[in-house]
Amino acid sequence: MLKIRNETKVGILTIAALAAAIWGYKFLKGVNILTSSQTFYVKYENVDQLRPSAPIFISGLQVGMVKDIYVDEADDKSLIVVLNVEKNVQIPKDATAAIIGLTLMGGKAIELVIPHPCDGEGCAESGDYLKGETRSIVQSLLGDPAQLDPYTEKIKAVFDSIANPNDPDGLGPSMRALETSLINIAQATTKLNRLMDASAGNLSATVGNAAEITKNLRNSNQEISEVLANLSAVSAQLKNANLDATAKSATVAIDSVIAAVSSLRNTLKATEKTIQKVDTLAQHLSDGQGSIGKLLTDEELYTNLARTTRHLALLEQDIRLNPKRYTTLKLKVFGKNKTKGYVSPIEDPAYQLLIDSLERDYNQKVMGKQ
Repeated sequence: MLKIRNETKVGILTIAALAAAIWGYKFLKGVNILTSSQTFYVKYENVDQLRPSAPIFISGLQVGMVKDIYVDEADDKSLIVVLNVEKNVQIPKDATAAIIGLTLMGGKAIELVIPHPCDGEGCAESGDYLKGETRSIVQSLLGDPAQLDPYTEKIKAVFDSIANPNDPDGLGPSMRALETSLINIAQATTKLNRLMDASAGNLSATVGNAAEITKNLRNSNQEISEVLANLSAVSAQLKNANLDATAKSATVAIDSVIAAVSSLRNTLKATEKTIQKVDTLAQHLSDGQGSIGKLLTDEELYTNLARTTRHLALLEQDIRLNPKRYTTLKLKVFGKNKTKGYVSPIEDPAYQLLIDSLERDYNQKVMGKQ
């Protein structure tokens, strides 16, 4: 097997890199050395920022690139553009090389305008001069302005029909009717807004009064029933009684009933205010506002109080079982402790009751979480 030395590999890679660099340089200059091409010259008064290596198109197909641009030695005011076109592209002698803009942001190219096919002597040969022209950005993007004339005429006719309100076949009458309708709608909306603004206050007050009356009637339903029952009883008694003999008594009774109704109304108002205050106080307590509210809603405080109560119970138990721990001092007489030993509280009945209460509280918390 043939073994290639490292020096040979380095040499081959160097030659390939140089060839690629030369090809890239030539390609940027507008010459593709890998394909055969033909060269044409075009004279322009202004190249409009055309640069070498700019593309050359025929009906949108790229067929070459601009090879070079230089000033004409015979005429300092003219510029010669060298076109490098593919060999197999046939270009007639009367073809036009137009400089066009690629985009609105810039960039120029050459568009070869082929008026007709060519064959033989009618085709331009490499080294010939072609006719040149420069197109504006509008011509480059939209084409020949004359082709837009039919569209502009149609647009003009539409605008003329809109602007002429007397044209029966146009949009003038419709636009006038639409304008009248919009004016009427605006006037009706204005009147409706004024009416709503004028009656909004009265409507709100009426609804509020009706709601207040309904609320009072609902809250005083029982008292009103009792008053009506009393009035019915009084009416029955008046009917069955001798009116001539009891007219004065009936008058006094009616006055008493009226006074009672008035007193009842005042009592109901005072009761309603008291109930509102109680509701507010209860809401504050439920929300945890104030010292009492915090005592009712703070679970941590409840836990601390329960723990303190248990500790006090343990302390009371220890004082009861071992009172000398708190009333005497431990003294050693001749190296011996004369105080009695510590009594364990485990066998104490009070300790067992405390343990049972702790177990009961724990079981209640577990059942509550479930």
